[in-house]
Amino acid sequence: MECEDDKTIAMKIVADVLDIIGGKWRGQILARLCDNPMRFNEIKEVLKTITSSTLTKELRYLEDIKIVERRVLSTSPVTVEYALTKHGASIKEIIESIVLWGLKHREKVFEKE
Repeated sequence: MECEDDKTIAMKIVADVLDIIGGKWRGQILARLCDNPMRFNEIKEVLKTITSSTLTKELRYLEDIKIVERRVLSTSPVTVEYALTKHGASIKEIIESIVLWGLKHREKVFEKE
């Protein structure tokens, strides 16, 4: 069996990361949770067009891969909030880099010629 080279491994890692933050919703959910924990309806409200079932599915996926945790608070009535895990908080740097690059890219694409 051949040993994988560094470029092949790097490509697989990039694919893994893009799977986590890619798609229409996950990156946006993570960007919102970078600031502070949020309740389900708060996330749904800021994302406007996401359906409840899609948000549930995405949050469960992010929980399964240990990026987000679901916290049940002992309030009356019971409150549930979602927050980045300690491990998940490390994604903040990636989100910030994406935002900075995205701003530069938008300026380039939309600059007047």
